[in-house]
Amino acid sequence: MGTTQELPATADEVLDLQGRFHASRGSMSVGESLGGLPPDALVEAEADILQDSQRLIEQYYDNSRYAMVRMTLAPCSPFSVSRDLMRESAALARSYSGVRLHTHLAENQSDIDYSLHTFGLIPGDYAESVGWLGEDVWHAHCVKLSDESIVKFGKTGTGVAHCPCSNMRLASGIAPIRKMLDRGVPVGLGVDGSASNDAGNLLQEAQAAFLLARVRDNEAAAMTARQVLEIATLGGARVLGRDDIGSLAPGMAADFIAISLDRPQFAGALHDPVAAVIFCQTHQVDYSFINGKKVVDRGRLTTVELETLVEKTNKLAVAMIDG
Repeated sequence: MGTTQELPATADEVLDLQGRFHASRGSMSVGESLGGLPPDALVEAEADILQDSQRLIEQYYDNSRYAMVRMTLAPCSPFSVSRDLMRESAALARSYSGVRLHTHLAENQSDIDYSLHTFGLIPGDYAESVGWLGEDVWHAHCVKLSDESIVKFGKTGTGVAHCPCSNMRLASGIAPIRKMLDRGVPVGLGVDGSASNDAGNLLQEAQAAFLLARVRDNEAAAMTARQVLEIATLGGARVLGRDDIGSLAPGMAADFIAISLDRPQFAGALHDPVAAVIFCQTHQVDYSFINGKKVVDRGRLTTVELETLVEKTNKLAVAMIDG
């Protein structure tokens, strides 16, 4: 997510890296003094948020097939924005063709407690009350989504970004992904963010989602390798509202990866490459193509000088810690 200053710079950087980018204009308007979670110094006036959101949509949004940048409006969470901002953000997004909505919902027990105390509603019912159900909406986490809300999500096509590693790191719980899939909820994979995940590796998230689904239900049949691969590809595309990515087929965007199975960790698993990639430790891809352009070549990112970037990141981290 980004704000006024951050999002344009981020979008430009992603395009320089030749990435496909769904940019989220994040927002927080309810600070600690009003009972919210974020410090007051981090919140913005809601009129300013909406004005800037409209500016960014008009500057960056591209609804064409194979678009490299699309815009999303993303009020952060029920405990950091008001009901009015949720409703107004939804109305603004829906006044344009294809602009989507994203927020965090039902991540842990504290979310449920806050929602009940503040709104008198469980998270799923709160989302419905502010117009945040529909095929143009996806919610991160949903670890504590009720059975009734899962049914509503399925009937309305409301999506979920499953973030298993973040949920484990923060001890939030295990999302009921099998139950969501059985009820038709669109499910994709996410990593949450750098503050709650120490990696951005979607192959790692896929393996975690695969194993956690089995643990949660105490049933090996709760998730297969191919089912989690579908979540990671076509599921993510559906959550993002795209019919041009997520599979290899004529007329689709040429976004794909290649992984060499000629490694010790895959020995004995070549009869089932999908299972090999999901069950075994797949640390990196060998090739990655985005929009038909090679951005990873033999395991190395080609669009940035990694050594320089790592050095700069380490210096910034030290400066931040030293305060």
